[in-house]
Amino acid sequence: MKDIVKKATRVIAFDDGFFSRDSYNVLLVGVVYRIDGLIEGVLSGYIKKDGLDVTEKIIDLIKNSRFYDQISAIMLSGINFAGFNIADIKRIYNELNLPVLVIIKKKPNFTKIFSALKKFPDFNLRRRLFKNAGKIYLLNGFYFQVVGTTKEKATILLKRTIINSRLPEPIRLSHIIASGISSGESKR
Repeated sequence: MKDIVKKATRVIAFDDGFFSRDSYNVLLVGVVYRIDGLIEGVLSGYIKKDGLDVTEKIIDLIKNSRFYDQISAIMLSGINFAGFNIADIKRIYNELNLPVLVIIKKKPNFTKIFSALKKFPDFNLRRRLFKNAGKIYLLNGFYFQVVGTTKEKATILLKRTIINSRLPEPIRLSHIIASGISSGESKR
């Protein structure tokens, strides 16, 4: 396993773009970020709103990129993208052998989330993906989950990437790029 706390560690952070109730395909953007502040690349693709293809898309984008061998960790802006297109973070870790850190802006209300998931015929699968993501930790006013490394190493990596806001810079940048492309102008 790669050392996720070395000086020139590269991470890739994913966020989705703007989508509406009528959207079908939603933009997914990954920013390859070196923790000394250099953006080395951007990956993008489309996922289905409320689908279950985000796990495959993340794996494919990383595996088929020239950055795969350089990346030491993956950051996700939450576990669900494009509505309730929920990432299987354990599968991403197992297939890519890269630690996965899920960054959550505010503490999830699982009662509300599971209630909303009941509209899906595969409710049990989607609920299991949320539950399998593991324990939720608090850091710097945001929450995170981790698979593939320790909480302590994940905390070191996250602290080293907090620069311009309370969130890790790679997550902030993936959000800015995804929202700017999908809606014409980035929001925060």
